[in-house]
Amino acid sequence: MSETQEQNQQDIVSLLKEYITTKLELARLSAIERLTVVVSSLITISCVVVAALLTFLFASLTLAFFLGELLDSYAAGFGIVALLYLVVAIVIAKTKEKYINKYLQDFIVKLIFNNKKK
Repeated sequence: MSETQEQNQQDIVSLLKEYITTKLELARLSAIERLTVVVSSLITISCVVVAALLTFLFASLTLAFFLGELLDSYAAGFGIVALLYLVVAIVIAKTKEKYINKYLQDFIVKLIFNNKKK
């Protein structure tokens, strides 16, 4: 081999190593970006869920006390609210496979893969 060909081969090997290193770094940074988008979204969603749960809790207590006043029995008011939640739980249990699981799976996939900056 001539000296020029040997130098060209070394240059190609060097460029190939640099290319591989750059691709690995890009993959690492892309993974970090996706992870940060997912984590920040989960933190935001968690805060919203906590606020919604607290609102729901106090609305439930308000409804139970209101029904208790109407029926002159706090036990009856809380019992009616408990029965209402039992009905909701049964409906959710019966429909979770068809509606809820699919929605949650789609939401998680979109959260992971749709992190393009707008």
